[in-house]
Amino acid sequence: MNVGIGIDDPALMLDLVAAMLEAGQPLLQALAVLADVVDPKTSRCLRRVQAGLELGAPWAAAWELASPGPVGLPAPATHLRKALRFAATTGAPSAAVLLAEAAQIRRRRSREAERRAAALGVRLVVPLGLCALPAFVALSVVPLLLSLLPSFP
Repeated sequence: MNVGIGIDDPALMLDLVAAMLEAGQPLLQALAVLADVVDPKTSRCLRRVQAGLELGAPWAAAWELASPGPVGLPAPATHLRKALRFAATTGAPSAAVLLAEAAQIRRRRSREAERRAAALGVRLVVPLGLCALPAFVALSVVPLLLSLLPSFP
């Protein structure tokens, strides 16, 4: 067992599994390879699923074995479970389905980033105004008022 290098992006994981399935690897072998490169928590989960499937457990039961505690599955494993269900239960070539799911995850992440960026702009108006207003007063209003005062001889 190799120590995982820490990939925790579900979209990248789905891309990797899709590439392995397109190359002709069986799903169990793809899970084993993926378990070698993901973060340690997801790796333990995938190894449990793989062991359950090798012992003949159905897909749902193997995933139940993977999360024995109240904590549940790690977030990347949840995405993998949902996306790989079709490949595991039908045996059909499903690389296109996995690639589409990865693209959907990326689109969702992009929309969330855009939403957060828009909200940040709204939240920054007051602090930036409070910083810019004193500078405006000090650099433009005060000198203007001083220039309008009569000079004393």
